[in-house]
Amino acid sequence: MKENTNKKEEVFLLDLQLISSSIFIIASIVSLLITYNEKLTVTNRKKLFTNKEALNISFYNRIVILVVVVTSLYVGYKNYINEKNGTVAKYKSSLLLSTNVLTLISAIVILFVSYLNKNEQ
Repeated sequence: MKENTNKKEEVFLLDLQLISSSIFIIASIVSLLITYNEKLTVTNRKKLFTNKEALNISFYNRIVILVVVVTSLYVGYKNYINEKNGTVAKYKSSLLLSTNVLTLISAIVILFVSYLNKNEQ
């Protein structure tokens, strides 16, 4: 019975990673559009978005990225908890978990900068 529960949890975590990765791809495309819009602004061509729209889209895109990072941290934590103590897999999981924490910190800082930019306008 416990093995069945572990398998369900593993499938759930894999599904969560798939959804999170898909959302990250969409967020990356949005980031590309914002960067392209900025290039159009610099080259004095017709923009895709107004400055205010671009800042709003960028800010909410950063929130989405933060959610993706938190999801990744959750999956990393669950994987760390599920590994047996004293194994190489546990050590690797701890390294990945540490990396996820650092990524979370950087995502929060980026979101804060985006918030400041949004409020400047």
